[in-house]
Amino acid sequence: MSPPPRARGCYGPGVRRGRILAIKWGMNPNSSSLGVDVTFLLVGATVLAAVTPVIGALLRWRGRAPVAAPLARPDAEPDA
Repeated sequence: MSPPPRARGCYGPGVRRGRILAIKWGMNPNSSSLGVDVTFLLVGATVLAAVTPVIGALLRWRGRAPVAAPLARPDAEPDA
């Protein structure tokens, strides 16, 4: 039985493959930053959608402020 074919057939038995030396988190200046922008937009929209009902519930729970009756103006004509 023959061995299964290798997924990366471009490397022969005598070719050394490279190593990952370090992983740096952040933006790659050589690539588009669209992925970073879209990620922050999605996260921001999610947070905003979660916080908005909480703020609305707090405002509603607080209740309405009492409104004083308007004062009558002395120069106003009485309603007929």
